[in-house]
Amino acid sequence: MSLFSIYLLFIKYGLLSFGGGYVLVMLFIHDLVEKYKLLTSSEFGNLLAIAQMTPGPIGINTATYVGYQTNGILGGITATIGLLTPAIFLVLTAAFFFQKWENSNVVKGLLYGMRPATLGLIISAVLIFANISIFPTPVTVDTVKAHLLNDPAAQAFSIRLIPLALAIISALIMAKFKKVNIIYIIAGSALLGALFIR
Repeated sequence: MSLFSIYLLFIKYGLLSFGGGYVLVMLFIHDLVEKYKLLTSSEFGNLLAIAQMTPGPIGINTATYVGYQTNGILGGITATIGLLTPAIFLVLTAAFFFQKWENSNVVKGLLYGMRPATLGLIISAVLIFANISIFPTPVTVDTVKAHLLNDPAAQAFSIRLIPLALAIISALIMAKFKKVNIIYIIAGSALLGALFIR
């Protein structure tokens, strides 16, 4: 993929990343894994784990990694700039017009409308993380339906118990201790994963 194509691809992601990097996970899987085959599902899962453990937003980390994988250092820089271009333009525009549009019903309506859509995209990202880390075989509507109907052709359904336990414990810690540093949770989970998950 050329540098210009990488730049345009990540400009698209930058335009669609309302609500943070996790809303991009579905797009990353559709484009980077399935359409352009720049990453395998396993590589993408590893990339998400690494993006969590390294400083910076997940979108920036993904852009830098994918750009570097396709076109070296220049590719990493190009993809990162592509992702940031819409954000810089939109933030400067918003700052310029903020006072004028602050009380606009149309702007308020747009923001209220984006919130539930963003929530839906984040939930779909959670399901993707679950498919990557907790379930050995992908869980889809068809596979769940086959298991519920006791279809003999259905793939064996199982759950990785240690990753499930880590996910539940992490969620409980975050819910109970709101001021806990997320770095400790990620580092502790990574250590347990290194010791017990193969």
